[in-house]
Amino acid sequence: MRLKYIKHFFGAGLLSICLICTVLFFSACARDTNQQVFGVWWWNHSLGEEYLDFAKAQGVNEIYFCDDEFEDASDFIKKAKSENIKVFWLIGDYRWLRSHEDLYSELERYINYNEANPNAKFDGIHLDIEPHQDGAFDEERVQLITSLIRIADYLNKNYSYIHFDFDLPFWLEDEINFDGVTKPAFAHILDRADRIFLMSYRDTAENMLDVSSAELEYAKQINKPVILGVETAESEEGDNITYFEEGKTYLNEQLNLLKTELPSNSGISIHHMSSWYNLKK
Repeated sequence: MRLKYIKHFFGAGLLSICLICTVLFFSACARDTNQQVFGVWWWNHSLGEEYLDFAKAQGVNEIYFCDDEFEDASDFIKKAKSENIKVFWLIGDYRWLRSHEDLYSELERYINYNEANPNAKFDGIHLDIEPHQDGAFDEERVQLITSLIRIADYLNKNYSYIHFDFDLPFWLEDEINFDGVTKPAFAHILDRADRIFLMSYRDTAENMLDVSSAELEYAKQINKPVILGVETAESEEGDNITYFEEGKTYLNEQLNLLKTELPSNSGISIHHMSSWYNLKK
């Protein structure tokens, strides 16, 4: 009787251990699939394969690919996805803030492309609509920012099955009343978008986090991702905007610091592919 009890005890113990190991294994897998975003804006769709090889070697897992006429989209998406890299359609025009119809036409083109290319679909749409590019921004700031929120609201209500990202400057913190609710502009947009990408263009990890603090805090409250943008192109706005002067080695040091400070559902995106590739060491 005692031997039977001991066998039963150890049998149950082994079963428990196996169950615990299984749970830990699948938990680890789940963590792996929830990796931080490391993306890149890809403005030139005709770049050669060496650029994709470079992106893969750097650990890129998302690309925001600008190809207005879908000339190279199908082949590019297939190659990227074979490397487990997601591809989003990168489009944008500040004039859409005054007339939304052209944007909605673009959405139909996107839908038609994805339906016609089941093996080379985009993973979503990455919108670069910048109100401050409008020449009348200083005089019509509230109206133009509100128009961007209205676009986000419309897309969320009418195209909820499509993933939408929005590029935003880090200073878009104007208090805007929309549908009876007053809050910072970025918060209105993040409420409705899948993600926002901040143009947090500074040349240290500390300063990038500093200019993004309000957005990161709000994103944490509503459990939405915020991706911090990194500038690598030469800038007329000042040396502190870009990593162009410092080069790749310093950039990578700062990126590693950023990754340890960001939530697991957020990440980093490099602006842009050509300047990053050609950045000095």
